[in-house]
Amino acid sequence: MTRQSPAVGRIVSVLNFFVEHPQQAFTLTQIVNSLRLSRATCHALLMSLVEADYLYRNPDKSYVLGPALISLAVNAQQYFTPFTVARQEMRALADELDVLVTALAPEGDEVVVRERAASRTNLGWMPPTPRYPIYPWGSVFLMPLPDEELEAELDRIKPPLSTDGREDVRKAVRFGRRHDFIAVLAPDHEELAREWRPSGRFIEDLDPGQKHLLRFLAAPVADQRGRVVLALTLSRFTQVMSYDEIMEAGRRLRAACERLRTFMFGKPDPQAL
Repeated sequence: MTRQSPAVGRIVSVLNFFVEHPQQAFTLTQIVNSLRLSRATCHALLMSLVEADYLYRNPDKSYVLGPALISLAVNAQQYFTPFTVARQEMRALADELDVLVTALAPEGDEVVVRERAASRTNLGWMPPTPRYPIYPWGSVFLMPLPDEELEAELDRIKPPLSTDGREDVRKAVRFGRRHDFIAVLAPDHEELAREWRPSGRFIEDLDPGQKHLLRFLAAPVADQRGRVVLALTLSRFTQVMSYDEIMEAGRRLRAACERLRTFMFGKPDPQAL
């Protein structure tokens, strides 16, 4: 892993300091004390950033965010979309695993297809609907919930879920907590390449000694508070898979979601783990 140069690290720390306090002005002494920089180094950095309009120096010699940094932030926010990265991750997964990859987002009691990437085998195939009930098909969005909150969430659904439907969600969530992705199997009677239908076997675990035909795999992208804001799914599998093959597909899916999470929300704070 390439190490960040100390000089770049100091510049980044100064910029982050001002970005995290956008409505405040700071003196040189305050910045030195907060960032533990030498006075000479900090002064040189501030002067360079003022020269580039990333910071502005007030008449009282305090510093605030500058017009160039504000303009940069506004433009970045205007054009920022997680799908800038998600599309590349989805394309790679589709081609490597010969599947259909979808990006799902929660919307009320539904999950909505936001993006899709199809392998050569699945070109031209579209999901039957761009929306699915979040229960049980969007169970990946419930993975972080503690058991009590999960049950309360299921209690509020109208019309009420059947006993089997509730247990499907519980199975999916338990599997997801163990493996960081959800796996749903095709019904036992379903044949390879059969047309997709909204049915499947939600499971709590897989038998390592058997092969399985998957309905789909799903993994979450969670924000800093652990709330799942996006999910990537793999579907349209065309062959039965061993336990190890399913775990490897899940690992690739998790890794893609983690890279997407880092792009959207930054690296996790080690002290918060």
